Amino acid sequence: RSSDLAILFNRGIEDPEHYLNTTDADIIPPITIRNIHAAAKCLITHINAEHDMFVNVDSDCDGYTSAAFFINWLYRTFPGYAVNHVSWGMHEDKGHGILLDKIFEISPSKYKIVVCPDAGSEEYDKHSLLAENKIDLIIIDHHNADHYSTDAIVINNQLDENYPTKSLSGVGMVYKFCSYLDSLMDNHYADELLDIAALGIIADVMELKDYETR
Repeated sequence: RSSDLAILFNRGIEDPEHYLNTTDADIIPPITIRNIHAAAKCLITHINAEHDMFVNVDSDCDGYTSAAFFINWLYRTFPGYAVNHVSWGMHEDKGHGILLDKIFEISPSKYKIVVCPDAGSEEYDKHSLLAENKIDLIIIDHHNADHYSTDAIVINNQLDENYPTKSLSGVGMVYKFCSYLDSLMDNHYADELLDIAALGIIADVMELKDYETR
């Protein structure tokens, strides 16, 4: 037992006993994440108005699980809306970023909201183009960017100076967003999808030293 603790300590775990016995108290309240309330308000406004939504799927395991988590959460929380108003698309190759060709494939006016998990934080020109077409954009990401966009609502733990857990991947941040929405509606659907979050976090080879990520 003591040798196991020593191994963890040597790997940078400052409190091995805590690390091996994490609890819900190690989960940081999602309300502390910058822009999360604005993103929730935007999403619910479009759902209430029954506007068509496009979910942008990034082409790696974290991207797939990020989109799968969010879409499954929508189907649990707003099943009628999800069936009739939610579409998604992905890259045909190993590409990344916002899929403008698929968003505008039918007509510029079809989608009123785009949700882009695990990508898009620094695609500022695309943010501006969507804004010019009166399409709201919510980005839920974990990749580095120069600054917050002025034409999109960006949730990003790397940009957020006040949010300490930098080791959550895209699907981890989607979990935080959906758990915040759950708290507003007294639901627990995000917790039912944590296996998807775990898969994406591990597949993206995220650092597992943070108590919240563990």
